[in-house]
Amino acid sequence: MEGASEAVNGVIETKPPTGWRPDAVGVFFTALLALWAVLVALHMKDGNLRLWQVFAAAVFFEGVNKMIEVYLRWRPDITRGLTPAVAADFLNTSVSLVHSSLISLSVIVLIVKEAKISGLSNMLTHDVLYSRTWPGAYSALAISCGYFAYDQLDMIRKHLYSPKAPHLLVHHAVLLTCFTPALERDSCINYLILTLLCEVHSIFLHLRKVRKLASTTKAKGTWGNLVTWALNWIAFFSTRIFVHFWITAKLLWDASKFPSGFEWPLALTGMVGLNVLNVLLGQGLYKALRRERRRQD
Repeated sequence: MEGASEAVNGVIETKPPTGWRPDAVGVFFTALLALWAVLVALHMKDGNLRLWQVFAAAVFFEGVNKMIEVYLRWRPDITRGLTPAVAADFLNTSVSLVHSSLISLSVIVLIVKEAKISGLSNMLTHDVLYSRTWPGAYSALAISCGYFAYDQLDMIRKHLYSPKAPHLLVHHAVLLTCFTPALERDSCINYLILTLLCEVHSIFLHLRKVRKLASTTKAKGTWGNLVTWALNWIAFFSTRIFVHFWITAKLLWDASKFPSGFEWPLALTGMVGLNVLNVLLGQGLYKALRRERRRQD
């Protein structure tokens, strides 16, 4: 891979090659994604027709990608000075920003509505989180599942990852592995909806990267960067670190309440993986902040 990367999930400053070159990492994750698509299609064939929302979401975000691409052709000043490869990274991040904004709003609205109806303490019991589904939660999770499938494919075909440290490919594979059985079995939906609160933080990650790459924002002052960084860290610790650690602790506390099978081990493994990736993300953010401060000094 040509170029380098700074961190993960919105902090990566990837400079991929202009054409896709197959490597072991790309082939491996392509095979995983193909297997995932076949399994979802088989579940639909067996009668779980609600899974159509997953494929529809993937198609929707591919359409968003094309619409933004057309807009950038109409406004070439936005990506002026970027190589085609980095412009592709900018386009991918722009779609990610759309997803984070839509899902954050959807998740916050449905959680607030449910809290008003049931009360916060009642809606966070194991029975509710595991066996029930808040109104709108299934569709929100299916849309995110479809987005991560789209984004996985987009990163692979445009080589928007580092073969030595494909953090985002691993992240998306973990989420698809956790989301799909939940959607197929209609269980743990609410647990997974809580994990999506981290998309609030993802908004600031993607916004920072878009602002950094877009030529029209390079002349911005330091105040904008200061506010962005402050919101970035607040969202990181509140919606990503705290929420994901709370869910992990909840899974451990209620372990005996899960039925025997793969759901609890899968859920716990997935949360441990996300917590590890969160730590890596925090390290990447800290390094990026130090680099920016050194440049300003």
